[in-house]
Amino acid sequence: MDTAWTILVVLSSLYNLWPLPIGKMVAFVCGLTLFVTEITLTLAGIFEFHSLRKVSGMEVSKLITTGIYRWSRNPQFLGLYFSLLGISLLGRSGFTLLLTAIAIIYCHYYIVKMEEPYLERIFGEDYIVYKLRTPRYIGIPKSKENTAK
Repeated sequence: MDTAWTILVVLSSLYNLWPLPIGKMVAFVCGLTLFVTEITLTLAGIFEFHSLRKVSGMEVSKLITTGIYRWSRNPQFLGLYFSLLGISLLGRSGFTLLLTAIAIIYCHYYIVKMEEPYLERIFGEDYIVYKLRTPRYIGIPKSKENTAK
């Protein structure tokens, strides 16, 4: 589904459906910046897991809380959001922006909300502490002392 949705986003961006009233240079710079950020987040996640199978959830061995996962519990989703927003801006397409908003809402309310209880069952107290300490998408991690209170 992710691939089909991404293709839909790319095609609607290429055809500039519902053009956005922003300049080409602003759209290009912002879109490219978001897209490069997505690549960086995804590669950081893959590097920290040391495996594409683990980062995609196909193999579960241990809870990863280091590297990019110290700053974000969901760097791949954040990367996906940035990628879709970048494509929307590059194509200056309002329709693509709408598709992106739908994808972000879906990922947040369906996938992430389903994933967290699963991870709590798999990793138990370790995941609960990690969840208290680490922001869902991006931010400054809380110290261990603050989460112990």
